[in-house]
Amino acid sequence: MFPRYLINGCDIKKIHDFCDCIIIGSGIAGLSTAIRISKYAKVKVLTKSNLSESTTWYAQGGIAAAVKRPDWWKVHYADTIEAGQGLCDSNAVEKLVKSAPRMIEDLVELGITFDITGGEISLTTEGGHTYPRVLHAGGDATGEEIEKKLVKYSGTFSNIDFYSEHLAVDIITDSGRVAGIIALDIKNNSVHIHPCSNIVIASGGIGQLYDVSTNPSISTGDGIAMAYRAGASIKDIEFIQFHPTVFKTNDGHLFLITEALRGEGAYLRDSSGRRFMVGRHPKAELAPRDIVVREMVRVMSEQHLHFIFLDATHVPEKLLKVRFPNIIAKLKENGLSLTTDLIKVFPAAHYLNGGIKTDLKGRTDIAGLYACGETAATGAHGANRLASNSLIEGLVFGWEISRDIIRKIKNKNKCSNDRILAKINEFAKSIGSGKSMENLPPVNISELIPDFRKMMSTNVGILRDEKSLVSAREYINNTAKKYLCPVPANKETIEFANMLTVGSLISKAALLRTESRGTHLRNDWPKKDDTSWKKHIILKNDESHFEPVE
Repeated sequence: MFPRYLINGCDIKKIHDFCDCIIIGSGIAGLSTAIRISKYAKVKVLTKSNLSESTTWYAQGGIAAAVKRPDWWKVHYADTIEAGQGLCDSNAVEKLVKSAPRMIEDLVELGITFDITGGEISLTTEGGHTYPRVLHAGGDATGEEIEKKLVKYSGTFSNIDFYSEHLAVDIITDSGRVAGIIALDIKNNSVHIHPCSNIVIASGGIGQLYDVSTNPSISTGDGIAMAYRAGASIKDIEFIQFHPTVFKTNDGHLFLITEALRGEGAYLRDSSGRRFMVGRHPKAELAPRDIVVREMVRVMSEQHLHFIFLDATHVPEKLLKVRFPNIIAKLKENGLSLTTDLIKVFPAAHYLNGGIKTDLKGRTDIAGLYACGETAATGAHGANRLASNSLIEGLVFGWEISRDIIRKIKNKNKCSNDRILAKINEFAKSIGSGKSMENLPPVNISELIPDFRKMMSTNVGILRDEKSLVSAREYINNTAKKYLCPVPANKETIEFANMLTVGSLISKAALLRTESRGTHLRNDWPKKDDTSWKKHIILKNDESHFEPVE
């Protein structure tokens, strides 16, 4: 749909000095990895916004780890496997849950203070968890607390260079391995090249492809799109998790209400006041998210509503004030109270379960290219992520990546670096000889994006079918051909090109998977089919193939 290198026919403003490792993204996965590697080598962190603007910041609920008996890793493992609906990689899940307590210790050493009750770390329950194992900080501001500390701590390392407002556009490769990054300096709208031998994509999710999403504005799927153009495999991208409880404020903005509120006893009710999750799943409101969302969609359809009700009026007010100060404050701004009012909520695009295919060390099928965090398909989530497994996954697999890169750095040789620099100089000369961007008709991308998001929500949202998915693919291909071939070198059009690329991948995989499983629901194939579809869909180089579950 797009050329191998998105930007062509443009001037290269600068070729930067060689660097052992470039990390794209400044959330928990990217910064924790940068901190570890910087103790051994120079690291660059590129982020298209400011350092704190990441999905991590908006993670209210907490971070999951089996840190207190009777809970232990085997129970956390079983809960994760069950939530994943048969598509989890058992080895990835085992690595995740066994490593989780150590990652919590690392966060505490960094100065992150988790909430305490009765002299012990406070734990809560969220959807799909057998025991309370979700640690939280600042009540319902866990992600914000972690991100603040990581940004502050990473700033003390002289070996980390930060490039804010630099949009990574494409990965330069040479003989099947990475050689550098093409990046857009957003402030100056200039194109730069950063030579390197290792790249870690930790650029977050894809929520901005939908018109109703919990994700920040930066979540446009850039990392997945650039990895795909470079020839990396994309795995299980049809599985998009919708968060059950999102609230629309009086000014039209969306505000996520953490699942931890249901963990502390809140109910979901229909228009008649009935708790519709009772009898639908043994854990009722704390069933895995895909099951809760499926029931919400059914109830809203039957009752011709665009919302259901979240009820915390029976939960002790003292507990609510301690655990959910941000939610209470936001609702108060909108004339509502958790203690007296039923809150109208509905599902919104929240988390991508699939992404760039990696092994247990975070490696992709391009040498020197790694991925971690939401942008990666490590195999830990399968068809549906267990609540609060996202932050801990970024830490665990970021740690594995840092160990692998540090090992390589210790054994590096200067000849390979010189070869990379020679390739970069050769590449810089060639890229400027492509199709000229001059005299292209002006395109108002800001008018195209809302229509694209509505199309994705309608055709590739919570419910899909063959007709809607075929229509989505036609829309995406026609839009790309008409407006974005070639792609001008500016942030808005590059992001939109990435959104179209990822939208095409999602719709293709969803069309191939003729069953309903986890967060992938097909109206025309409503049942799970283990005989035919207990396998992964891999998309690479405009082709698709299938892999058995490990």
